[in-house]
Amino acid sequence: MASILPPAERRSVVLVATYTALSLLLLVIGDHLPVAWTRGVGAYLFEPFDRVVLTGDRLFAAWRESNELHRRITQLELDNQRLRSEGAENRRLRALLELPEWHGLPLRPVEVLALGGDPMPTSATLSAGARAGVRPGDALVTADGLVGRVTEVWPRLSRAALLTDPNLAIACEVESTGVNGILRFTLAPSPRLLMTAVPLSDTVTIGQRIVTSELSLRFPRGIPVGRVVRLHRDASGLVQEVEVAPSAQLSRLRHAFVAPGPEPLAPGEPLRPRLSPEPGRITPLPAARAEAAGRQARLAAESAARRVATRDSALAARRAAAAARADSLRRAGR
Repeated sequence: MASILPPAERRSVVLVATYTALSLLLLVIGDHLPVAWTRGVGAYLFEPFDRVVLTGDRLFAAWRESNELHRRITQLELDNQRLRSEGAENRRLRALLELPEWHGLPLRPVEVLALGGDPMPTSATLSAGARAGVRPGDALVTADGLVGRVTEVWPRLSRAALLTDPNLAIACEVESTGVNGILRFTLAPSPRLLMTAVPLSDTVTIGQRIVTSELSLRFPRGIPVGRVVRLHRDASGLVQEVEVAPSAQLSRLRHAFVAPGPEPLAPGEPLRPRLSPEPGRITPLPAARAEAAGRQARLAAESAARRVATRDSALAARRAAAAARADSLRRAGR
């Protein structure tokens, strides 16, 4: 039959028979072959090809990453140039408007040694104190934004109240529109940051960024605080309540920076405008002090008169009761 087939097909039949014989041979003696030696030989033979393939893959990845880095560097250079031109324009405009020049904040790095508060942290113990230049009233910030305010200072340590402290109030504003409000942490009906005292006529939208206001006497202006996540009216329906998500992760604080607060006012210098809900010490004027004293005197006189009237009525009641008792005894004696 092989002589009948053409030469090409005869070669195919020989190859198929050879492969079949090799397959049967491997099935019979495959378990007795030195597998480790065979693998070593294969690795030695194919190692140059693996190196070529890996080198080509790394070169392609490096080329692709280089193109991405060049694109990012070009974009950052353009953004940097734009910010430089806008900064120069801003300085010129502030000079024309006779506004004070903006200065950056000097930052002092500190380590957060401990967090206090339950169920969420409300205070932080810092690794720097008075010897490092930390003062009560300094702002505590991270790369993400405002964290809190230094309240107590010791020689080597200090303590800061975090944004989750209900006693901490911050004068804030919407960065893009300048809408002002007071930011506080409330526990009821659920724990959240609320910016209150926002009139209904002011437009606030979800996603806008909240920063510290220049009206604040406690914090430097322009520090990021968070973003608007929800809007609703307060219980009275007269003002808005803006729920804010903080920029910084308060439960994961490890390192932070202390920024000095606004400089204290010089003696005789008029107070800057203050939002009325913001707590702070207010020095009363002489006329207001006199009016308050007169009001207290009137209240004291009215209270004394009420006490005298109450005492007289009680005495009259006791006398009437005694007279009624005596009258009943006389009648009983008769």
